[in-house]
Amino acid sequence: MTCRIRNRKATGGIVDTPAVSLDVGSAAQAAASIFNTRQQIKAAERAMASQQDFERAQAGVRFNRELQLEAVRHMRLADLAELDSRLRQDNDLAALQARKLFDTYPVEEGPGHLRQSLRLLSADLSTLPLVVLLPTFHGSPDGTWEGLRGAVVDALRRRLATDGLIELQDSLRTFSWPHAAFYWNDLYGIPTLIVQVRYFRDVLDVSLGGCHLRPKTESPAEALHSVYRHRIARPERWTPESIEDLNAKAPKSHLLAVPKDEAGQLGLDVEIAARAVTAVVTAAVDAYYLGNSVRYPQHFDEAAAMLGPTALTEWPADLGVPLSRVADPAFHLLKVATRQASRGQASQAIVSLRHSLAILSHPDYAVTGPPFPPVAEAAEHLPATGPLYAQALRNAINATADALSDHDPLRRELDDMSGALHD
Repeated sequence: MTCRIRNRKATGGIVDTPAVSLDVGSAAQAAASIFNTRQQIKAAERAMASQQDFERAQAGVRFNRELQLEAVRHMRLADLAELDSRLRQDNDLAALQARKLFDTYPVEEGPGHLRQSLRLLSADLSTLPLVVLLPTFHGSPDGTWEGLRGAVVDALRRRLATDGLIELQDSLRTFSWPHAAFYWNDLYGIPTLIVQVRYFRDVLDVSLGGCHLRPKTESPAEALHSVYRHRIARPERWTPESIEDLNAKAPKSHLLAVPKDEAGQLGLDVEIAARAVTAVVTAAVDAYYLGNSVRYPQHFDEAAAMLGPTALTEWPADLGVPLSRVADPAFHLLKVATRQASRGQASQAIVSLRHSLAILSHPDYAVTGPPFPPVAEAAEHLPATGPLYAQALRNAINATADALSDHDPLRRELDDMSGALHD
């Protein structure tokens, strides 16, 4: 667009002057460009501000996430540290328990050694004889009982191990019974008798326990029970007559003499104590085999005779074994009758003989007891009993007859049994 400007002269006339042309479009475009530029700058600034706000927000999110992850890592590290500490404590405790177990285990070589040793004797442990464990004796180390343990081991080996009745294990530490680790590692399923001996000054105590000693019982182990107490006799007790009684059933290698000094007195005391312990263990071994074997020949009488003729009378005639637990009650009662007759109890011996014959006619008599059937009825079953029973019955009848007088009313009943035996 072009504008013309009139110039008024001094004379008053109007004179046309050249118009000044302005490029209004360019100016507008420039103004618009400037405006747009400013708008773009502001938009860019706003965008940048938004981007910065977004980045700050994202940085805050990442920071919070890192804080959370760090907290989780810290918690996990704390848990791992606690688990590691517990594991170390458990390992230390297990090592301490293992060390204590080995230090106090009855067998010095450790768990399982005794069982493997027994397998060297028999791959089938059920075929072994009764295992007898003789731990180290409890007691003061003075010289009163010096040599006692060796004497007991020698007597048990001579009287029981030689006959195959026991497998004696005497290399054991002192221990308390029941002992869970010892049972599960070494004695599980093995009939075992534990003999614990305690002595203090002039008193000797014998306790017995073990495991798998009775068939068909819920509890495999039996706690230790004190069964015998022995006290050293006074010196005046040993007279030539008392020594002669002690030697009556002793082998020549074990004959005793009247002590002449203190050393002889100690030696005699130890020998008598060893015989007493042997008698106690023999009674326990007999009780075990009575409950697990038929026609078992008992050995207690011989062991008790080593303590003198009156020692046997201090024990019950049936060894304290209930008849219901005996595997062969008829045969056992014959031994009971023989013992009763030797004690002068003829009437009780005849009752035991009648009881034995009654069991032959029916096993329930072992539980029910009298009244018994007539002797003639019971005697019908004698031919099926075999020679061992017949010989034991004959011995019991003869022993009972010796205890009766010629005119005793009981002799007729005894003659009836004797006649039934010979018929």
